[in-house]
Amino acid sequence: MTNDEDPLSMLYAQCDAASRVRGGDGEWQAHAAVLDRLAESRRIAEAAGWTSCAIERDGDAGRFELFGIPPSSRLRMIVPDWSHHRGEDLTDMP
Repeated sequence: MTNDEDPLSMLYAQCDAASRVRGGDGEWQAHAAVLDRLAESRRIAEAAGWTSCAIERDGDAGRFELFGIPPSSRLRMIVPDWSHHRGEDLTDMP
């Protein structure tokens, strides 16, 4: 089980660790936690004015990442993990 306050990097580490252990549903739970966090970050980003947000995967086995265009730019970039910024004004963040 993951904590809602765990940073995305920790969720990725838990996913990596679970993939090395066969059996059980730990790998799927860790994977689902990463996707849930990315979906939450997408909702936050869009509310902060980001556009063209999409969860993408690098290759067949790469990690999922959230990309978008921030309000102050015209270039796509990785959307930050905003798990530590809940309730803050994120419109000025890249």
